[in-house]
Formats: sequence, structure tokens, C-alpha cells
Amino acid sequence: MAAALSACATAPGPGPGGPAPPPTQPGTQVLTRDGVTPPFMANRPLTRIGLLLPFSTRPADAAALYSAAELALFDHGNQNMLLIPRDSGGDAAAAAAAGQALLRDGADIIVGPVLREGVEGVARAVQREQVPVIGFSSDRTVAGNGVYLLSFQLEDEVARLIAYAAAQNIRTVALLAPANEYGRRVQQSLTVEARRNGVTVALTETYTRSDAEASAAAERLGRATQATPVQAIIIAESGSALRATGPALLRGGVNPRQTRLLGTSAWAGADAQREPTLAGGWYVAPDPGARTNFERRYQQAYGAAPTRLSSLSYDAIALAALLSNDRGPAGFSRQGLENREGFAGSDGIFRFRPDGSIERGLAIMEVRANGAQPIDPAPRRFTTPAT
Repeated sequence: MAAALSACATAPGPGPGGPAPPPTQPGTQVLTRDGVTPPFMANRPLTRIGLLLPFSTRPADAAALYSAAELALFDHGNQNMLLIPRDSGGDAAAAAAAGQALLRDGADIIVGPVLREGVEGVARAVQREQVPVIGFSSDRTVAGNGVYLLSFQLEDEVARLIAYAAAQNIRTVALLAPANEYGRRVQQSLTVEARRNGVTVALTETYTRSDAEASAAAERLGRATQATPVQAIIIAESGSALRATGPALLRGGVNPRQTRLLGTSAWAGADAQREPTLAGGWYVAPDPGARTNFERRYQQAYGAAPTRLSSLSYDAIALAALLSNDRGPAGFSRQGLENREGFAGSDGIFRFRPDGSIERGLAIMEVRANGAQPIDPAPRRFTTPAT
């Protein structure tokens, strides 16, 4: 079963036929006063969804995101929905130009781009027209004024992790983090959440991100805990650098029976499972059950596993379909997008705050020899008002 494609526009059809090629400039579409309209969709009250992805700068990522968007369109779209993909380019100016092009195409909502600079550029380009943007950046500073971030927010992860640790009577922690933007955000969030939960950050060790530097910093931190004991160590790392920290902490004198190792969602995947010294560690992650369902659906459609960010594209298009099913483009209102009950997505429940940032229902996972297991499951609904 093949997708119905018309140059760069995609409409719902029987099912996805495989990863789509990068979009081209409009060819067989008909440009009306309402925007781009493929001939087979003429005379319909269309809802046009602009999709900005880095086709030219990150083609593999863009292809996976596009495939997920296409899958969501076929799963949840209707005959009046039109997907219009364009290349977001590599900077704010290129994304702004692409956003302006989508306005000329008649886009009622824009999904993407991936990076902060791109979201900033698009936001400036479409603000006067009051077209909402659902971007994938994790940087909260670009949210608001009609820009919503459907991403994994590091600040919420740290908040969930520290709240759970405090509930388990962990009151003193240390931080091991790279000296980059990610590490700085973890440190800033940890300072706020530790104060809020009555937790003391007793030690902090940062390093230039490499396996050797991570190992050396972990060993230094381990030695420091001999003079300043802590109940837990947060390791804000992933990949081979993460695997290097566990043995180094032990060499520095950390006793894993007395000191719990903690991590962000960067621990998700095979890396933490491959390092025995991380066994028993806790980390925060989106709802693993919901994610499994999405991965199975994607694998069945395309014969390949989705990338980590693919679910964001799927959920953005599914959300656009949900909001527009009854009211068309009028469904993309602040009231609709900021629904306090939230939405069920491919990574669990989520909702947008009034400032455009996202709130997710997150789980606490424990690293075990037979795979990570949830020890505090993600919630199934929101029980408190959006903050």
C-alpha cells in the first residue's frame, strides 16, 4: 500500500509505503488563495500541516522523522489533512525562510524544526500570522508566544529523579557531568530541585567529554566521597563515557551497596545495561510501555527501528489530527493545545504548559541484568494543575 504523494505534499492514504524521499519544490500542486492544494484534494476544506525537518543537513534523522510523521498521518489523519514538508536548513535564517514559504503554502500549523536556532527562526517568521509552532528543541528559552516544545525536557527529568530519590530518603548527592551545555543544564536544574526537596549537593565534578576524561573525573569524585560521603551520585552521561564512569567510581572507593548511582534519560538504551557496575542504578525515562508500542508499529511499517526522536514527529502529527478532526484549523487554539488533561503519546502522557514547555509523565527505571525495569511507573493521567 503506497502513500498518496504529490510533489512535496502528502495526504492520508491506506498506509505507509516506506521512508519518503526529501521534499521537492511544489510541482503538480495547485496554488490557490488558501495555499498549496494537490489536484486530488481540490474543493475540500483542508487542514495544512507544515513539517520542517533538516533534510539537507541531517538527512538520516530527517528521513526517520518524516517516516514517523507519515505513519501518524495514516494512523490518525483524515481525507482533509495535507502534510507539507520543507527543508529547515542549518540555521535560524534558513528556518525562517522555510517558515515563510510554509505560510505561503497555507500552513495552519508548523511542526518542527529540531534545533533551537531553527525554532527561533520559524517563530520570528510566523508570529505575526499567529500560526502555532510545535518544535522539537529541548531548550525552554525558545518556547512561548505560540511556540510549543514537544521534546524531552531535561529540567523535568531532573525534577522527577530528585523527587523520587528524596522520597527514598536520599538526602546527600554528588554530580558527575560533562563541562558542556548539557552538563550545565543538569547542574542548574539539580541546584533548584535539590533545594526544593531538601537534598544537599555535596560534591560536583565536571570534565571535558571524552572516555578518558570521564574516567579520570569519576575516579577523583570517588576519592572525594571518602572524605565527604554521599548517598547517591548522579552521572549525567551516556554511551562509552557512561560505561567508563562506573568502574572508575569503584576504583576511587565508591561502594555501590552504600551509594546509589542515578542517571537521566541519557542512560536509556543498551549502554547502561552493558556495564555491570551500573546495575542497581536508577534513571528517569519516558513511559517504556508506550514506547514499545510505537516501536513495534514503526518496525512493522518500515522494516527498521525508529530513531529516538522519531516518536516526537509521530506525536506532533497525531496531535494535529486530533485537534483538527472536528474543527479543522480552528482546533489549533491555545485552549486546544494547552488542554489541562493532556494527551496520550508514544512516550506516555504529556501536556503543554501555558509558557509552551512540555510536561511529561515519566518513569523511574532500575538497571538490572535482564534489562531495565520500572520501579516507579509513569503516571497514566495528570492529577495536578499545569504549572
